[in-house]
Amino acid sequence: MNNPLGFFVDLLQQPKWIPAWVSWLVTINLLSLYFWTEPLARLVLGTFLVSAMLMMTLYARFGFEKILGLGHVLWIPLLPWLLARIPDAAGGLRAYLAILAASIAVSLVFDITDVWKYLAARRARSRSPQ
Repeated sequence: MNNPLGFFVDLLQQPKWIPAWVSWLVTINLLSLYFWTEPLARLVLGTFLVSAMLMMTLYARFGFEKILGLGHVLWIPLLPWLLARIPDAAGGLRAYLAILAASIAVSLVFDITDVWKYLAARRARSRSPQ
């Protein structure tokens, strides 16, 4: 079992774009606090916090592996929910939701690819003769 705080040490050992991307995701999700009076902003923050806990749990179990992308599984239903509400939002909230939705969509492409690769590698290892 890995210490979940080791995630940040391992993160900083990745190529520079990865910690930068993670920092962006943390920032854009925490910006939901600016729109706290909006129920959707509270949903965004709650989903982010649950996802972070899930990711730390996955890290504790597997280490810094591609399976960590599974930590964003709650973003799959969140994304269409956000997209459906962008047209009804106004001003800063509308811009925020659009940027957040785009960021989540890009992240999900990485996450789905990583989880797929992780599972494919596990299947390949389980099929190979021991």
